[in-house]
Amino acid sequence: MNLLEKMNADEFKKLLEYKEKYPALGEDLIQELTVKSFPIQLTLGDCVMLSTALDAPWGGSIHDIFQTFKSKP
Repeated sequence: MNLLEKMNADEFKKLLEYKEKYPALGEDLIQELTVKSFPIQLTLGDCVMLSTALDAPWGGSIHDIFQTFKSKP
């Protein structure tokens, strides 16, 4: 079962609305969700695009990832 099939109805509806508004980006995102089976397979770009499409906050988690690689005195 791919990620698109695992998506719940509310988020799927938001994804279709996003695709209607941004056809090329929406199609790319749907393609990525179709070929991947586990969320861990999503790239950072996929995650950002998905969170934008679903109108979900993502800034905090990405900030934490980048902080992992920042030098500390």
